[in-house]
Amino acid sequence: MEAAEVKDLIDEAHEREQAKRKALGGHHADNAEDGGHGVKMSTAIYISVLAAVLAIVSVAGSNAGKELMASAIEASDSFAYYQSKTQRQISLRLAADELELLSAGMPADAQAKALQRSVEYRQSADRMEADEGKNSRKDLLAKAKAAEVRRDHAAAQDPYFDFAEGMLQLAIVLASVFAITNWVFILWASRALAVVGVLMAVDGFTLILPLPFL
Repeated sequence: MEAAEVKDLIDEAHEREQAKRKALGGHHADNAEDGGHGVKMSTAIYISVLAAVLAIVSVAGSNAGKELMASAIEASDSFAYYQSKTQRQISLRLAADELELLSAGMPADAQAKALQRSVEYRQSADRMEADEGKNSRKDLLAKAKAAEVRRDHAAAQDPYFDFAEGMLQLAIVLASVFAITNWVFILWASRALAVVGVLMAVDGFTLILPLPFL
């Protein structure tokens, strides 16, 4: 629910209350107006606080969703690059083995060149394994696993924020209904939903208490 809609609902409720108070007249009307103004003010503050919390939760949920997508893509790309490096490494080592086998029947000069090339292939394969800072297989595997950790963390957070956002939206709706009807049980229902929403948001940030249904 937008802030403008909430304001319209509260203003509508206030206008209705004013119409009733005019019919009362005198000192009783003044007392009723003071009480009505207090209810309107407290309800407006309550709804404003809920709206602020909802905005924070919405941003957190959006960020979790973005992190989930970005980390999933990064993990997939890193693993694909890792597999490509692995295949290249295997090819180099197979080529080195083949050169060593073929060099046995070669003349001395050709054999020396073949063996030198075999050594170069093996060195290239070894650099692919652990040449740190240059997208080695070791680096790529570490990046992929780190991205998976971030992806899983964001995936765990996202449903909590979605649930909290829904509860807070319902709390705002019920608070708006209370502003029109002045039915106290609706206000208490709104407060209960707000508490649940806030607790779910806190759990989404901290993941202290994993819930099996999320």
